[in-house]
Amino acid sequence: MANFDGPGFSMVDKSWIQTKAIDIEPSTDISPYLSRILEDCVWNGNRAIVFDVYWDVESVNTKSEQRLSSVKLSTKNLCLFLRLPNQFTDNLKDLYRFFASKFVTFVGVQIGEDLVLLKENHGIVIRSSLEIGKLAAVARGTPIVEFLGARELAHKILSCDMSRLDSIQSKWDEAGGDDRLEAAAIEGWLIYNVYDQLQQ
Repeated sequence: MANFDGPGFSMVDKSWIQTKAIDIEPSTDISPYLSRILEDCVWNGNRAIVFDVYWDVESVNTKSEQRLSSVKLSTKNLCLFLRLPNQFTDNLKDLYRFFASKFVTFVGVQIGEDLVLLKENHGIVIRSSLEIGKLAAVARGTPIVEFLGARELAHKILSCDMSRLDSIQSKWDEAGGDDRLEAAAIEGWLIYNVYDQLQQ
């Protein structure tokens, strides 16, 4: 079984998020970690995986194109951060298959453009996805929340203490790897709980 042996972080509700950050190389087998994420969302949660993607801009034939550089996946108990290589290799087929799963819903904030870029630039198709802002707008009868970012949406729905996340983000350029990983875990936990509350 894949070991999430990165730092663990306590959330404001005293729950615990265990993390793992991986710099993917051609020999890296990410499938056990993806299986752990899938297992956690099925057995310990609501079959939802919070995801976020990050892009680099590179020049190709004098044109600027966006290349997927990293992926964050969060469940009730886990946060996995994958840093992708410049050239996609065969082991990333596991990630393609993971996103195509029909057993879970991939939940994100402002993901419309990301979904298009994933398909057009990398051939990645997410079979089941949900824009959490749209769900919140319908559930709360407040259209404006559809356009909020992750922090603002969570604050609107959960009204929980954001001071730790704000502290890290206010000194982002000086933040170390563990601090940035903690911020990623907090953001994933926030959106997971927004989704969980809206489903009730």
